[in-house]
Amino acid sequence: MNIDHDTMVISKEEPQIISLPESQISNATKMMADTFFGDPLSCYLIPNERDRLGILEKAWSKTINHNFPLGHVYCGYQGNDDISDSVGNSPILGIAAWLPPNAKSASLLGSLPLILEIFLKNGFLSTKRVLNTLTKTEAYRLHDCPTPHWYLEGLGVSPKAQGQGIGGLLLQPVLQQADRQGEICYLFTSTDRAVKFYQRHGFVVREELRVLNDAPPLWMMMRSPQV
Repeated sequence: MNIDHDTMVISKEEPQIISLPESQISNATKMMADTFFGDPLSCYLIPNERDRLGILEKAWSKTINHNFPLGHVYCGYQGNDDISDSVGNSPILGIAAWLPPNAKSASLLGSLPLILEIFLKNGFLSTKRVLNTLTKTEAYRLHDCPTPHWYLEGLGVSPKAQGQGIGGLLLQPVLQQADRQGEICYLFTSTDRAVKFYQRHGFVVREELRVLNDAPPLWMMMRSPQV
């Protein structure tokens, strides 16, 4: 499997992995919101199902639009050899959104409109949970990785496409680049299943974090460059 200009050249039987086209950002945010709707962290932060999907769409839109100009948002789709036609006609199967070394996460100030919406729709408790999650996960990341590193802000595979190896393929452009350049990768996840998945790709658990006493566990994970 070769990577050239952020595009993997893989067989027709496998999903295609490419840099996300700008025209597909909206579809990508909807896919990520659908995928994370039942995630333990999403359910904890936004317990009201009626509001959760809309808030998740706005949160993922913010993340993907922030990361997109930095050049490391990848999508998976099932298509033919004509990539430009295939993305437009095929559903997005998965997304990986990375912050490259030295890039900053979206500021808390920039998130205030969404945080205000969460407060108005879901009250103080949800707002407190969101703020604690944002601040504590960021603090742990910077403590664990004080030097420049790759940060996986989101990896999601559509429920209809899981079990096909798409998640692993989506990681490869950055993992291979990080290995070549001797760089660390970092992420956090909220399920045992995801922990095992990331461990298969070289990540190790640094901390098991609960942002509040009643919160589900979050696993902070780091990957050293593989030789």
